[in-house]
Amino acid sequence: MNLRHIYRRSPAFVRFLLVGAVGFIVDAMALLLLVHLAQMSAIWARIPSFLIAVTVTWWLHRNFTFEAVRHSAPSVREWLFFILANSLGNGLNLGLYWLLIVQFAWVPLAALAFASVVAAAINFHVSAKWVFRGE
Repeated sequence: MNLRHIYRRSPAFVRFLLVGAVGFIVDAMALLLLVHLAQMSAIWARIPSFLIAVTVTWWLHRNFTFEAVRHSAPSVREWLFFILANSLGNGLNLGLYWLLIVQFAWVPLAALAFASVVAAAINFHVSAKWVFRGE
């Protein structure tokens, strides 16, 4: 099975993963800057890095991933609903990150990568079904 076949079967999911990769890079860059330049703890730096990344991914999902909402106006309500609807995956992401840092002494970037992959499937489902369904 090649990438072209996967894209034909589920273009929104492939776009979702691409946006997720961008979100991961934004999250990782913000996390590393906060930890190494701002001298924040790896635990507390995760909160602002997450908020920055979730805002970037919301914007990209509404303008790139989910065609049904591309022409509607963005709103704070939609952004908040995106965060709320994705809270299960995002909560799992944050909880797993903190567990890996605190209990298993993972480096922040590895913990972030693992936690992000685990949460991706949950977040795609709730985003497609509840946030960006384009009524």
